[in-house]
Parts: sequence; structure tokens; C-alpha cells
Amino acid sequence: AMDLRGAVLVVATAERHILVYDLRNPAQPFRQKCSPLKYQTRCVSIFPDQRGFCVGSVEGRVAVEHIQDADLPKNFAFKCHRQNVDSKEPELHAVNVIAFTPSGTFATGGGDGAFNFWDKDDKRRLRAFNRANQPITAGAFSHDGALWAYAVGYDWCRGAAGHLALSEDQRRPHILV
Repeated sequence: AMDLRGAVLVVATAERHILVYDLRNPAQPFRQKCSPLKYQTRCVSIFPDQRGFCVGSVEGRVAVEHIQDADLPKNFAFKCHRQNVDSKEPELHAVNVIAFTPSGTFATGGGDGAFNFWDKDDKRRLRAFNRANQPITAGAFSHDGALWAYAVGYDWCRGAAGHLALSEDQRRPHILV
């Protein structure tokens, strides 16, 4: 996963490594770190002010990470895209997309078919929306943050066998605004 905003490039690679590049000096990563999340990174999105980024994983968690040393105490992670079913353990779903508005609030979309809006500065969910009947596979805000568009479809979390088990209508991606 990777994201580019202004002169900042964040790349999440295998084994949970994260590389942050300043493209004005691209020969060396500006910062290298291991994701604070325990499992595979699924998506990354840079803050509008380019002072940090969010990372989403297959375990239904998001980490809010800052780039500058002075801001590192503001780093935190939170759980999302989890469903409580009959068992005591919640069903975990991947965070497939993170997208920011120009004001710094952001949306997450997950394998559970839900998308939520968040405020990273206040560390709270602003709004939860009704679940779609399939995973949220992509999403983006308009340039002014007024519109949110997202796609639902199979996210391959259960491999090819999971795709073949879907109906013909479920196999077709759907885009909603």
C-alpha cells in the first residue's frame, strides 16, 4: 500500500515495514519504522497537512502515525470494522480504505461493508453508516470534502473460492456516491 501527497510518499511493504520519503530528497527514506499494528497492512493515507498518516490492517485496526519527532507522542491506534456475533470473540474485518477530507477528518471502509467518519484530533468516531451487503473496497472524497464516493465488491479475503460462491450480481462491483 502507498500514498502520495505533496512531497511526502508513504510506502507500506512486506512484514509491516513503513517507509516515509521526502520527495525533495528521494534517495533515502526520511523515516523507516515497523507498523504498530500486529498484522498485514492493507491501506495507508497521508494527512492533508502532510504531518502524518494513517495505516489500516487486516485485523480491523487503524494506526494514526505522525512523521516529526515532536509529534510522535500523538500516535495512537484504535479498533474498527469488527462485528459482534454469537461468540464472545468479535469477527474482525480488514480496513480496506482510508481517505481524508481537506479538513483532516477521514473515512474508513472495511470488509464488513461499513464505512465510518473519524476525527483523529479528537480521537472519536463522528458517524457510523449502515452496512452494505458486501465489503467496501475503495473510497475517496471530492476535492472539497463535500462528497464521499465508495465501491462495494468482493475484497478477496476468502480467496478465489469465496469469489466463486457469490451470486452473479454480487460479483459485479457497485459504486455509490
